[in-house]
Amino acid sequence: MDIRRPYLVIPKLIVQPTWGGTYIVEKKHWQEKKELIGKKIGQSYELYDKSNLSLALSSEDPTFVGEVSDNTSVKTQTSASNSISLTDVYGADMPLLLKFTQALGNSFQLHVSDGVNHPTWKAKPESWYYFEDGLITCGVKKGTNWSVYQQAITDLDQEIQKISGSVRAGSLLYEDAKAQIDMCIKQYNPWQYVNVVRVEKGTLLDLSPCGIQHSWEEDLNTIPLGNVLYEIQLNVMDDVATIRSFDKGKIAKDGSLRPLQIEDYFALADRSTTANNPNTHMRTPTLVEKTSAYIHEKLLDTKYYGMDRVIFGKSASLYVSAIDTFRHVFVRSGGISITAGTMSIVANSGHSVFVPAGCREYALKSTEGNTEVLISY
Repeated sequence: MDIRRPYLVIPKLIVQPTWGGTYIVEKKHWQEKKELIGKKIGQSYELYDKSNLSLALSSEDPTFVGEVSDNTSVKTQTSASNSISLTDVYGADMPLLLKFTQALGNSFQLHVSDGVNHPTWKAKPESWYYFEDGLITCGVKKGTNWSVYQQAITDLDQEIQKISGSVRAGSLLYEDAKAQIDMCIKQYNPWQYVNVVRVEKGTLLDLSPCGIQHSWEEDLNTIPLGNVLYEIQLNVMDDVATIRSFDKGKIAKDGSLRPLQIEDYFALADRSTTANNPNTHMRTPTLVEKTSAYIHEKLLDTKYYGMDRVIFGKSASLYVSAIDTFRHVFVRSGGISITAGTMSIVANSGHSVFVPAGCREYALKSTEGNTEVLISY
């Protein structure tokens, strides 16, 4: 396999009928693709250990399209026409997971802090770059009595478990169960214990220290798109990384509930004042270089991963960089051609290119004005 040329990444498009949307497909200009019409896409896996790389030379190639998947099948290596696997080029398991996400609310959760040796849980550093305004929880409120918070969450779960049992026993209708659960949630109001934060477009939230309460929230009146963001994280599966304390009343029609880990959540949460201050985790760009052709900024620099942003103000602007590790280039807006070795790839809005370390150097050339790219490594 040629490790001295760039490749378009074939995204895995995760169908989420209850909370996905059309933002991702529209950003990729794929809304007319017949296999995507009418589907709500919640996430697009832009790079991970099961990614496939296209041999097409342009994202405008009519044969270039994403693989439609779901939360289960995305864990399995697939094959796609006119492609090779990322492993063939990278030569090892990719440690990062990059996702383009449109999501409504999710559970109260955290990941165990890095360096904590636990028999079940592994750290999962992650960071979010918001493409649109969003709404989240981040950290526990200053002055919260953690024992009171834990008791409230525990009591609420016990009430929901009773309701679940009644549905499973056939003595309570699903719709009535939902109404009862909603009443219980209003009574206990878990949000009173955590920081609810409105996130402005262009914000980067760095949760890589882990141990931090976080969740995506819903408010269709003020954020009708949900939370639209770009995620960079270590590729660690949720079943060994995500510790949940409150699932916001989600219940299946058969009465089943997703398991919670309330005791672990409270035992493993970082309770320091600094960690629970949302401002601790907000990152502002650091200027690396500004020329007449582009602005190069560092958005993120952690021991696990990094992310840069390059903004081109006009077409035909050139950015060149030497590399000793791989680069993943996501086109936030506009369009670029990426040249490495003797090969050039054209990628437009919403698409990704993988540049192997073997290229040693790569060049980005804007094909439109107002082009922005995110470079992860």
